[in-house]
Amino acid sequence: MMKNIYLIILMLSITLASCNSDELLDKDPYDRVLTENLITDFTSFEAATAGAYNLLQHKYYHGGLYPIASDLMSDNSLSSWILFPGTDVYETPSDDREVLRIWTEISNLIAHSSIVIRQAESFDFESDQAQASDLIAQLYVIRGMAYFDMQRLFAQPYNFTADASHMGIPLVNETQVGIEIINPERSTTAEVYAKIISDIQYGINSITDDMSSIYNFNKTSAKALLARVHLYMENWTEANALATEVIGSGYSLVSNTNYVASWAQATTTESIFSIANTATDMGGSYAITYLYGRPRFKATMNLFDAIDANDVRKNLIAAGKVLKFPSYATRDDNTPILRVSEMYLIKAEAMAELGMDSEAQTAVNMILSRANPLAAPYVETGQALKDVIQDERRKELMFEGHRIFDLTRTKRSFVKYSTAAENPINVNYPSNLTILPIPQSEIDANNNISESDQNAGY
Repeated sequence: MMKNIYLIILMLSITLASCNSDELLDKDPYDRVLTENLITDFTSFEAATAGAYNLLQHKYYHGGLYPIASDLMSDNSLSSWILFPGTDVYETPSDDREVLRIWTEISNLIAHSSIVIRQAESFDFESDQAQASDLIAQLYVIRGMAYFDMQRLFAQPYNFTADASHMGIPLVNETQVGIEIINPERSTTAEVYAKIISDIQYGINSITDDMSSIYNFNKTSAKALLARVHLYMENWTEANALATEVIGSGYSLVSNTNYVASWAQATTTESIFSIANTATDMGGSYAITYLYGRPRFKATMNLFDAIDANDVRKNLIAAGKVLKFPSYATRDDNTPILRVSEMYLIKAEAMAELGMDSEAQTAVNMILSRANPLAAPYVETGQALKDVIQDERRKELMFEGHRIFDLTRTKRSFVKYSTAAENPINVNYPSNLTILPIPQSEIDANNNISESDQNAGY
C-alpha cells in the first residue's frame, strides 16, 4: 500500500532534533520530502550540522535508550521499571515501542546527514568553503557512526558468518532520500561495514584535527571510531595501528585518585568524543542520568562481584545503583562515546590476537594499574590473556553501551540476570536473543522488507 508523504520544514533555528519523535513513530523515517533549499548559506549549513549532533544526543539514542539497551541485553544490568520489560527477559515483541524509538532516531540521523551532505556538496560556500568542507567531513563520520550503531543492535556481528553475508541493516539511497519515497532493503553485513568504513575514512581524509572540542568529530576522534570498527571486523593490524596513533595524540588516563570524581566532570584528559548534554535538552525520564540515577536500571550482582574490592571502579556501583552518571538532579551528564581507556583495550585485544602477548600485557596493565594499583600485573598469555582483556573491557566500559556487542563479537556464552525472570537465563552463542527485532512498523511500511527478512526468533 502506498505510504503517505509528509513534509519536514527545517528552519535555521530548528533542526530535526526538535521534531516530536512520538508523532513520527508510525512513519517510515525515509518516507519524507524535504525542501531542497535546506542549505542556503554557511549559517544554515552550520545549523543543519548542529542538528546532526543533536540527533546523536537524542534521548532515544546516545542520550538514553541506546546505551541502556546495549547493557540491558547483557550480563551487566537489569530493568526495574516499565522500559524494556520484554528485553530484560529476551521476550521483546517486534512492535516494542522503545525498540522502534531507537530505530527511528538512528534512521532520522542517517536520513538527515545524507540530505545535508548531498546539498552541501553541491553548494558554493565561497569564502567559507574550507570550513564547510570540514563540516561535510564531520557529517560523513556521524553517518558512519549511525550505521555502525544500528548494525550492531539490529544485526548479528560481523563474524557471524565467515564472509559476513548474513543480513545487515538497510542502506539508504543517498541520492533519493528526502526527495521521494524510498524503501531500502536489508543489505548484507559485509556491505554495511564497507559503507561504515567508507564514510568514516572519507571523514578522516577530509576533516581537520581541531581538538579544541570533544563535542565535534576531528581527525583523531574519527580514527578512534574507526579503530573500534576494525576491532569488530577482526582487522587486528588496522585496529592496533589506529588505537596506537590515538593514544599518542595527547590523551592520558585519569588517575586512580580522581577516577570516580571524573565522572561528574564535563571533560577529562581521556575524553576523545562525548555527547554534550545540558539540563534543558536532556530527555527527562529517558535521560541516561535519570534511568541509572533513579534507578530504573541496576547493575547486576554478578558484575559487582566481578570487580575486586580494591578496584576503584567498584565505587561506581552502590547497592545496584549505577553512579557513572551522577548528576541525577540536573540530568546534564555528558555521554562518553570514545575514551582513551578504550583505545588501550583495543590495542591490548589486537596485540593478543596477533600473538604479541607482551605488548598486549603492557596495554591492558595500563587499565588494570589505574583501576587497582595493588593488583599484580597480568602475565597471562594466549587465550587466558584474551579472557582477562575482555574482563577488563567489561569493568572499564560498563554502562557505556559495549557489553552485549563484546559478548557477541567474541562469540561468548553468558548468563543473563533479570528482575522478572525467576531464574538466570543461559545464553549460548550463537543466539537469536542478542539482537533486537526489526520494528514491525518498518516491515509493514517497507515493500522491500518482508516478514521473512525479520531477525530470527521474532
